[in-house]
Formats: sequence, structure tokens, C-alpha cells
Amino acid sequence: MGNDAYIIIKQNEYLRKFRRAGATDPNLARTLSEIGVKPSGIFRRMEDRDVFRQGRRPETYYIDESAAEDFLAARRRRALYSILLAIALVALLFFLRHR
Repeated sequence: MGNDAYIIIKQNEYLRKFRRAGATDPNLARTLSEIGVKPSGIFRRMEDRDVFRQGRRPETYYIDESAAEDFLAARRRRALYSILLAIALVALLFFLRHR
């Protein structure tokens, strides 16, 4: 679970840095060094999901706010499903144990 928390923290950090840098559309795209982001595997996975897109100038990126919202919503759904699954498993174990 520690690794999952690290990934979420880094994802949130990237989102914050892009917004703070104003890299919010193709015309305002910045280089990763200007934004303060290193091209890690976490960044690349978010890029693969179109959260971060290449700008009009070479080597520049911007955040696609719509894709970012979809990405965050999917992350929240996965967390909710995980919690519901854990509750269901605990309930099942409780009922099986008290038969």
C-alpha cells in the first residue's frame, strides 16, 4: 500500500505543478524542466492516458483538464470499489466464522 500512496502523491504533485506553471493548453505548454517535473514512469503513464499532452512547440507539455478530471474520477472509483470489496470480504468472513 505504501507504493500506491507514493504514486498518488506524485500524480497529485504533477497535476499541481502543471497548473501552477500555467501549462493548461497547447499555447501555454512548457518544458518539463520549466514545470519542475522529471519524466518518470508515473509521468509517462499519465501522458499515455492523455492527462499530459505535447504542446505545439517541441519538448513542451500541458495538462488536459478534461482528461485529468476523468483520470481522477477513475482513481476515486477504483478506491471506492476496493473499499467495497474489502467490506464485502470482511462481512463474508464474519458470517462464515459465526455459522
